[in-house]
Amino acid sequence: RAQGAIIMQNHPGWTRSDLSMMEFEKKVYAEGLIDGIEVMNHLDFYPRAIDRAGEYGLFMASNTDLHTASWEYYGNNGSFRNMTLIFAKDKSLESLKEALKARRTLAYSFGTIAGDRQLLEDFFKASVKCMVVDTDANGTRTVMLINETSFPYYLNYGGDPMKLNAFGALSVSVKKDDALKVKIENMWHGSDQHLEVEYKL
Repeated sequence: RAQGAIIMQNHPGWTRSDLSMMEFEKKVYAEGLIDGIEVMNHLDFYPRAIDRAGEYGLFMASNTDLHTASWEYYGNNGSFRNMTLIFAKDKSLESLKEALKARRTLAYSFGTIAGDRQLLEDFFKASVKCMVVDTDANGTRTVMLINETSFPYYLNYGGDPMKLNAFGALSVSVKKDDALKVKIENMWHGSDQHLEVEYKL
């Protein structure tokens, strides 16, 4: 820390039944030495680490756990490998460090994405366009959701699960004067909290 390092706790849930802190963890957290936490590692996902990130103001990361050459890393059913998306102003080291300190990261692994709730909502609404394509005599709107990214979304609308494919589209019906409210079940901002968004039509 004295040298200006960014310090991240790696795979806190590995080989542990829970995320209760050991004495060493309590000490470094009490001294404010931790900046980020890994919520995904290779195929492992630690939802409770999202809660810790919120509690201690940490950025969230997703990493491959590679100990060998990168070509030995295999994806799962053609999904992208683990990635930490850093929302920096530019590619400079200073800008990257500023973004990490400000917690502007999203953690991605095999179809799942985790992060701060507002950042998830901004990401989703920038990714998915919403437009009314028809209105019937009763005022019920047919709404098209268009995914402009390579990331698929698993939605729940009115209790009905549906998949919005990468670069795909789907339509839903919204009653007159209602807003479109959708839960995105593969976006997490807490150990048991999925992102919910609302579009006023």
